[in-house]
Amino acid sequence: MSNSIGPADLIKFQSGLKISDFNNWKHVPASAIVQPTAQMKAEMAAGEARAQQLKAEHDAQVAATPELYSPVSESNMMYETNVMTLADSDIKPRIDYITNLIQSGEAAKYSFHAANGDQTTTSIHQFLYWLQQRSQELDGDGTYSPEMFK
Repeated sequence: MSNSIGPADLIKFQSGLKISDFNNWKHVPASAIVQPTAQMKAEMAAGEARAQQLKAEHDAQVAATPELYSPVSESNMMYETNVMTLADSDIKPRIDYITNLIQSGEAAKYSFHAANGDQTTTSIHQFLYWLQQRSQELDGDGTYSPEMFK
């Protein structure tokens, strides 16, 4: 089989395939086929080997940490909004929510992360304290008044 295209083939395919030329659509013209060189074969083999290596590494990583690749994963991480960025109307409901979470014992099931400005904590009790401080700042005498959120 020849790797070169003859003058007759050039004339035949010079203007490209016509829409009406569909009778041999299942067969590639001989002039379009290029036999791979040794270098091309080596590059393809190297690519296949690399793909197999990457797949093996991925499979090993999935086997080592299946919880990261599980389609349904339960997270025990709890990230709360920065106290400084909470709207005034969200402070009291958040205090109630965190208090209920602590009193019910559910807070112990979570790894907790929160912030107050540039301070961070992993303590839900510290977060509640920050919320209470913010609530006191909203009311001058340190007591909570439901009227202040209307």
